[in-house]
Amino acid sequence: MLVYNVDIPLVEITLLIGIIVVILLIESIILTILLIKQINKTKKLGEQIESLSETIVGVKNNSGMKR
Repeated sequence: MLVYNVDIPLVEITLLIGIIVVILLIESIILTILLIKQINKTKKLGEQIESLSETIVGVKNNSGMKR
């Protein structure tokens, strides 16, 4: 393949593009795994915050009855 009158073998270009695609695919898989882990942590944190708020409301209601 001639580019600006320089002969560049098509096999090397195809191989280079293939390597770049594989690197991008691996990177996207790693990012997807990290995002899924972060989503799970966020869900657990939300459940803990909801439990904490229910506990606080329960303590507040019980302390109001004692007065």
